[in-house]
Amino acid sequence: MPEVNNTTLKIEVFAKINLSLRILGLLEGGYHSLETVFQNVSLSDTLTITPTPGKIIIHCDSPHVPVDEDNTAHKAARLCLKRLGIRNRGVEIRIEKGIPTHAGLGGGSADAAGVMIACERLFGTLPGGDSTRYALAAKVGADVPFMLCGGRALAWGIGERMLRLPVKKTIPLVVVIPHIPISTSWAYRALDNAQAEGNNTETMELNGGPLRWEEIIGPMGPLDTMVNDFEPVVYAHYPEFRDAKEMLRDSGASVALLSGSGSGIFGLYSSISKRDAALKQLAACQEEFLVVGAEFIDQAYRFLN
Repeated sequence: MPEVNNTTLKIEVFAKINLSLRILGLLEGGYHSLETVFQNVSLSDTLTITPTPGKIIIHCDSPHVPVDEDNTAHKAARLCLKRLGIRNRGVEIRIEKGIPTHAGLGGGSADAAGVMIACERLFGTLPGGDSTRYALAAKVGADVPFMLCGGRALAWGIGERMLRLPVKKTIPLVVVIPHIPISTSWAYRALDNAQAEGNNTETMELNGGPLRWEEIIGPMGPLDTMVNDFEPVVYAHYPEFRDAKEMLRDSGASVALLSGSGSGIFGLYSSISKRDAALKQLAACQEEFLVVGAEFIDQAYRFLN
């Protein structure tokens, strides 16, 4: 059994956006084949993780986050400890939320990845190294492998296969989040139903060509092919999401797009001054939307102690 380090660890974990998201088909087991470009942004949660003599315990300062076995951080800890052969030990995990929940920003996945990294530092390296680590991450959730990799990455499969890309510039952005949570499972069902009925989404007609290398490594990502296949079905049910996207464009964003399955919609700006002016302009809409600013970053997590 690996030697246990009883140190308390503090980790900052960062959110993500999807600079492109294409849903390519339904796989066996209910998963979907996808192609996406992930990008970390500076919104973050803080995790404090301490070994315990018994079970896994979750605390969170947000009432919208489960603190039982449904929490992705709990699942990540459970799988890691089992694979490490740790018995009769657990971890106490305190989550301070800075990443908005139910917004397509990967907060739960970031927390899970942070817990996996912490468990290895506390209890020893996973046997098999990266292969085991990324396989366990994919079992926790489709976005979790990227949250171990960080920065920018082209991902495919169910999101577990990745090519890491350079982040050449710190691009400022605004995220607008309507006060309507979107369930990822609902979004996939709505998209599957639309395709089954023969309603090709407007984005599918834009997705015929391959992503180009010079685009996906560009400062803002694949601008000419920056599409999200969830947008048509989400906007059809919730027109206010389309309104939020138009607000970002009207505020000077070079491009605006739904992140993941929502409900967050981000806008990218050519300068910090344009982004800050947009934040001031959009502040008048805070009753309808949560509005936050952020920047591109080249990491998924960092230790604070």
